Amino acid sequence: AAEPEKAAAAPAGGKGNTAPPSGAVPAQKKEEAPVRTITTADGVRLPMDIGTRVQCRWRDGQFYPVRVIERRPGSAAGNPEEYEYYVHYEQFNRRLDTWVTVADMNVKSAEQDDPKKRGAEEHDEEHAEFDPNALREHEEVTKVRNILKVELGRHEMDTWYFSPFPPEYTTCKKLFFCEFTLNFFKRKEQLQRHLRKNEQYHPPGDEIYRNESRGKTTAFFEIDGKKDKMFCQNLCYLAKLFLDHKTLY
Repeated sequence: AAEPEKAAAAPAGGKGNTAPPSGAVPAQKKEEAPVRTITTADGVRLPMDIGTRVQCRWRDGQFYPVRVIERRPGSAAGNPEEYEYYVHYEQFNRRLDTWVTVADMNVKSAEQDDPKKRGAEEHDEEHAEFDPNALREHEEVTKVRNILKVELGRHEMDTWYFSPFPPEYTTCKKLFFCEFTLNFFKRKEQLQRHLRKNEQYHPPGDEIYRNESRGKTTAFFEIDGKKDKMFCQNLCYLAKLFLDHKTLY
């Protein structure tokens, strides 16, 4: 599909994703309220500070070094032992960053991160085209995935990266996409109501290729971003969940 031109802000309404685009910068982060802390028998202070390095369990049951990128209370009471931590596995790609708890960590191995040492150790070939300031800004804006899962038709997918959805969607862990229009919704019931009214059962634009093989049909559509702005914007939102850096519209 052709890259759409920058669209004018759409009016807010009740049709799923009709709010205007939010751009590449998320809403301002609120200052963290005073945190109650405790010290474990091993001398480790909880909750751990952002930037802490610690050994953390991966899906295979093995422990790997991680760096704490963000943290949040795991309960309304703010129990220091129930905090959740968004961590980066230093031996893995950034798309595998995830939320964990103290139960997943070897707390004894915790040590505070040294930014100078990290800067000397890291060599990020994936972002070689960024200058250092642009890279720091990019990582700060996109460091935490805001949407963890998407449902598209019969398929549910884990996302990889941050995508700048409108502010009212940033607290959703999962979004439901219409497979025909790519409109997205917070709840399955909203999607089902949309599907009952929807009369579009293929992408907009012109079909330019079709192949039928083994009882299945594959078709490609050429879409003009100037004519079908909303579809292309929704496509960009969805694509950004799986691309580390991409110009949206």
